[in-house]
Amino acid sequence: MKSWVAYTAGSCVLFSVAAVGGAISCASTSHEGQELADGAWVGGDAGDGGPGIVLAQDGEGTLGLESGGQPQGTGNCTALKRVCSSSCPDFPAAPLFDGPSDGGAPAAPANAASLFAGSDGTGPGPCIVEPVAGTLIPQNWLRPRFRVIPAAGQNVFQITLSSKRQANSYVVYTASDTWTMPKKDWDGLRGDSWGDEVTVTIRGVSSSGGTPTSSASSFTIAPASAGGSMIYWAATGDQNGLSWLEGFAPGDESVATTLEVSQVKLSNFRDQGGNLMPDGGAAECIGCHTAPPDGNSVTFLDFYPWPGAAALVNPDGGGGTGAVPSWLTGMGVTALSMPWLGVATFSKADWATEQVAVTSYGCAQPTVGIPSTYPWASGPSCSDQANSSLAWINLAVSGGVPEASSGYNLGEDIMANFGTSSAAFGFLERTGDSRGVEFPNWSHDGTTIVYVSTNAGKDGRIGLSSQDAGGGQFAPTAADLYTVPFNARKGGAATPVQGASDPTAYEYYPAFSEDDKLLAFDRASTYNATRGLYYNASSEVYVIPASGAASPTRVAANDPPACQGTLGSPGVTNSWPKWSPDVETCDDGNTYYWLVFSSTREGIPFDNPNGANFKNGGSPDGPTSQLYITGVTVSGGTIATHPALFIWNQGMKSASFGGNAQSNHTPIWEYVTIPLPPPPMQPK
Repeated sequence: MKSWVAYTAGSCVLFSVAAVGGAISCASTSHEGQELADGAWVGGDAGDGGPGIVLAQDGEGTLGLESGGQPQGTGNCTALKRVCSSSCPDFPAAPLFDGPSDGGAPAAPANAASLFAGSDGTGPGPCIVEPVAGTLIPQNWLRPRFRVIPAAGQNVFQITLSSKRQANSYVVYTASDTWTMPKKDWDGLRGDSWGDEVTVTIRGVSSSGGTPTSSASSFTIAPASAGGSMIYWAATGDQNGLSWLEGFAPGDESVATTLEVSQVKLSNFRDQGGNLMPDGGAAECIGCHTAPPDGNSVTFLDFYPWPGAAALVNPDGGGGTGAVPSWLTGMGVTALSMPWLGVATFSKADWATEQVAVTSYGCAQPTVGIPSTYPWASGPSCSDQANSSLAWINLAVSGGVPEASSGYNLGEDIMANFGTSSAAFGFLERTGDSRGVEFPNWSHDGTTIVYVSTNAGKDGRIGLSSQDAGGGQFAPTAADLYTVPFNARKGGAATPVQGASDPTAYEYYPAFSEDDKLLAFDRASTYNATRGLYYNASSEVYVIPASGAASPTRVAANDPPACQGTLGSPGVTNSWPKWSPDVETCDDGNTYYWLVFSSTREGIPFDNPNGANFKNGGSPDGPTSQLYITGVTVSGGTIATHPALFIWNQGMKSASFGGNAQSNHTPIWEYVTIPLPPPPMQPK
């Protein structure tokens, strides 16, 4: 546990925090002086990207460190010590009667305990949606939430938590289907009972009486933490123009608006002919995003024809949110704004010596030279990307000032140095693989790129196969993971990843773990007749050693609780897995990894805004996505997986569009400084 001493000086709260290494002065924040709920953020950071502060109500319990939207340092699980090893007092001896919740649910009735005096009946108990039995929770995660789908007639619930080191069982009575553990109790539990199974029993009954029924679950608090910031793509309505980025760090109980379209300062977006896009080349939407290793910014794709962009998300990073990063030169802007790009990827090791991105490029790599009109102006059409290439872009290449006039031929500017040591972009060879490229991911050590080898590239994603002369489209016949060496931008032999290049399945959306030892990816056996493999309901998350294996490991997090009533998996769009930027090997012999992914298992439909809010009209199809995390452990070479944990602090309604249901997906999880999220004013 981290030790704290808190002092007050008038209206200012001063903290001396051993874990931070010095005093934290009174934060400058618009939330000062407000009455905050137990567990709310009340302080700033240490001025160096350090953590903010969470204060327990009335000074009770243990004060805890939280990230406050800033990157949180990696934990040290081998040094983690228990405050108490047996008969611990973290769970209160007396039952807790839950009061009104944010949603206006009534308080637990005064006679709640008597309603559960009898034995359980044999009927179905409440469906426990959070936590799913066997869930693994990071040591520094936000306090756990317990959520049920009531059985018929049930409107009062008894929640009982037990753990072998705790002197008492924690008993809660509530009239809500959702209850969140108070922060001071969570801090005590995770300080003493990490590594132990916490059993959960939830009983339900009617407030008018009857026989209770029950269900059981469990969770374990890992000794390992998860740091960094999670930044995800949020959208309401259709995708064009109604998208933005939100973010938070582990422990945060609310999210920050990380980047909106209107904040993007870069305005060099052009069509495939080199003409400035509407509004003087201003950004129209925020598409697939990634984080360069500078810790301050993101890159993303704008609207059709998918030129790239970069913007600061650290409001104190120099120029404010949305500003152009200092490492992006004029020629770098020109190369990044080429049409038909896919999602970019970066390597921490390579970034230390050069600012290079690797991406898919929506035309076939030329065998001799490259025409001056290619692929701009009157060059060949590249929009189907069936033979897309693997390209690198030097974002910090010297020279070049983006021209503001319409009709500017991008090719003339960046072709002057093509093939030289001062080139703005070039191609990586993939000897042995003649198919197209999508969704490359670059290893953190800079040596290897994993990518999707496919004949179904479409606008930087994986759709249907290439069009024929008559405009027809066909089923994708290939989507397999291959690796190729970076080799100082030269590439080399392309090699299929054993266990992730099955010709009878589609494998895509690969991601290297922080230590480059594991790959996470999506796998599917069917495709969508309209979108191909993009946002495919049948997709599932798998994990495999980066060196390959006979077969991949299907993660348990794919499966929603059977009692939830939604479709089982495959069928709930488990997609876009990304790793936490932390890997810890602990004294229990396990190496801990964390994954975030999106899923439609909640079944929440889009609450469509009125027609005026749709850029191009129409309605979105399918349910919204939400984000989940899951733990992956490795011991003795054996990979073990765990059920999904719903991220309950993520944005679910968009204030920008009338409170309509939003969809959250394509997350990234990196050490990036983002705006502080607002403090939650009431516990959820």
